[in-house]
Amino acid sequence: MLPKELFDIFQECDEDDFNLYITKVDCSTDKPVIEFILEMQTSEEAHTPPQEWRIVVEDLKKNNLSFDFAESMYLYDDHPLLWEFSDSQCQLYFTGWCNDKPKLFYELYSIHKNIFGEFKSFNISFGVNPKFQLFQFSNGLLSQGPKKLLLKYGECLKQNGMDFTIIGERTATSSDLKILFFGKGFVIARDFVFTRLHTYNS
Repeated sequence: MLPKELFDIFQECDEDDFNLYITKVDCSTDKPVIEFILEMQTSEEAHTPPQEWRIVVEDLKKNNLSFDFAESMYLYDDHPLLWEFSDSQCQLYFTGWCNDKPKLFYELYSIHKNIFGEFKSFNISFGVNPKFQLFQFSNGLLSQGPKKLLLKYGECLKQNGMDFTIIGERTATSSDLKILFFGKGFVIARDFVFTRLHTYNS
């Protein structure tokens, strides 16, 4: 969980009540450092000095941060974006014929979108060249990735009159990771240590 001081602010305040942005990311050491500013948007009579925070990242696995202004910050130890590390990785093969490819494509895309939002690209392409178009044969590789995602794709195939097989299961690499969302970006690591630094006076 985030430090209580930050958690309370994000729970109690609307996005328009503060500015939140990263000022520094240093990945030159084995424990990367992220520094950010939190500015409360209050009246001049009730002026609140900006807060400066530092996060020490322990055992960094993935960094996809953005320096844009952020609307909030969240920290989770259970999230679909962690499946890349916490879930077994497999291959999903389909069997059967697809009678409505646009419908199936849309449903598979919707599953992916509902799970990952804008944070992860959809990796299934139905193609425009008939020689390489998916489902031109009655069986083949549909996708590969975390088993939890592939099972959802498999259920979608069944609902469209097809069947599936999951093979090549590889054991998960890490099961104790966390993901920190910072606006449009995120960081995956074993842990995040927050420290409040200066309070600017103005």
